[in-house]
Amino acid sequence: MLLDHVEVVGFRGINRLSLNVEELSAFLGENSWGKSSLFDALSLFLSGTRKNYKFCSEDFHQPPNPEITSNKLIHLVFTFKEQWQGQASLRQYHTIKKVWANKGDALGYIYYQVDGELTPSGNIQTRRYFLDNKGEEKQLAKNELADLVSEFISFVPVLRMGSDVPLVIESDNPLEVHSTREKFEARIMRIFKRLNGSSQQLPEYQMKRGYEALTYLFDHYLFKRYAGFDHHRVDFEHDIHTQKPFSFEALSHFHDLLKKGNKSDRAMLLLILGEFLTVRGEHLLRRGATPILLLEEPENNLHPVNLAITWRFFSLLPMQKLVSTNSSQLLSFFPLSRVQRLVRHPDLIKSYCLNRDNYSSNDLRRITFHVRMTRPQSLFARSWLLVEGETETWLLTELARYCDYHLVIEGVQVIEFAQCGLSPLIKLAQDLNIEWHVLTDGDAAGQKYASRVGEMLLEGDPLANRLTVLPALDIEHLFFDNGFSDVYLTAANYTEQDLARLSINKVIDKAVHKYSKPGLGLAIASAVELRGADSIPPLLKRLFARLVGLARTQSG
Repeated sequence: MLLDHVEVVGFRGINRLSLNVEELSAFLGENSWGKSSLFDALSLFLSGTRKNYKFCSEDFHQPPNPEITSNKLIHLVFTFKEQWQGQASLRQYHTIKKVWANKGDALGYIYYQVDGELTPSGNIQTRRYFLDNKGEEKQLAKNELADLVSEFISFVPVLRMGSDVPLVIESDNPLEVHSTREKFEARIMRIFKRLNGSSQQLPEYQMKRGYEALTYLFDHYLFKRYAGFDHHRVDFEHDIHTQKPFSFEALSHFHDLLKKGNKSDRAMLLLILGEFLTVRGEHLLRRGATPILLLEEPENNLHPVNLAITWRFFSLLPMQKLVSTNSSQLLSFFPLSRVQRLVRHPDLIKSYCLNRDNYSSNDLRRITFHVRMTRPQSLFARSWLLVEGETETWLLTELARYCDYHLVIEGVQVIEFAQCGLSPLIKLAQDLNIEWHVLTDGDAAGQKYASRVGEMLLEGDPLANRLTVLPALDIEHLFFDNGFSDVYLTAANYTEQDLARLSINKVIDKAVHKYSKPGLGLAIASAVELRGADSIPPLLKRLFARLVGLARTQSG
């Protein structure tokens, strides 16, 4: 079974949040926008190490305004679903058959709810129970409910990695080792601690013993258990040209890597499995379990090369993986359809993601390359400025700085759209709730782009917020007409007198041919630096102010 939906009300940094999750989901969001609180809810109430956790006063959401009283109620609802119809009837799930909510011919679901209440007397109550299809509590005896909760969690254990908060309290007393599995786990843990605790390279014989233990434990936990899994019955629909992240076929490649991979790859696997055993604690993974792996900012303390290697290993694991990240490099490994952007609004946190139905296959190819693969940092932006040409991409950022607007700091990303197409980028910005504005040239092509912007406006969205049309053929003509003609004349090796016999187009064309558009953009920026911000065309100053205003509406 897989986690399908999460509802959070009144828990820690989240006033209200409702989101769908996939077998692979990446969560983006600025600080204090609920990512850690979401992972806290999952790791506290779906972890084998915290089965009896009870709410405390710090768990109740406190609104940012101290004059508003904190929440007195917490509601957490975790919805799980079958991976294929009939999975719930398998023999390994017979111990939890009472908690399933079946819908006839549809997939079976499990609705698990945890409530907290701060009573007027100051007492804090915690309740766990299951719901039926109508959202009503299933009537179960107290002891039976406790057993079912424990049994249910054993099938969907949450393993949290990357968090600074320890989930397992390590004992100073070594555990007695009996089975082969326990012996190899103890060996892995010893090597893991030595690798983490020293910058010195371990002796070859110790690493070799670690590889032997690694191979055995991989067979024990994953390969023998999942190699025969019928993955054809699982929905593996992802973005075009993207590796399937929830791939059981990859286990065979993983198995080969353990035995034939190079030393650095296998050493990295040792570290990963050591961390895995640490967060798992003493609770074993049972047959039929689908662990939920929470990776919280895995890019921390990792060189980009090591991050890529580490993610390659994680992507092969047959687990549901939920990742929070601030790394554009890591984000480039995710299908766009698996990226969820969390945005804090005054009364709730909303999750936004790409709606595949809005895009053709060609659109998906374009934005996958243009955004995810070459500009993944743009997915972290608050606002996009979509421009036609390469000159504007760099020049406008510099000009804004001269006007004391720092676009990068404000979360504004300038994106050239000619190669990708304007419509797919606007649709993506709307899906992800990223503010956007289009700057077009005043020529015929620019007018067509302007018309397209008007057609794509959402209801109640003013055109002035989304479109600026240059009152000139292009940005070069705009600056030529607004006091910078000398820059182009000098670049083209002409004088003012030559304008009597030459057209402006010819002067600009020769300047571009001689210095290229980026070179001319640099010359314009240098001229503005000498003449001051007052020399910048007023139209662009208004554009910068509007962009910053749009970005600040997303500051939370």
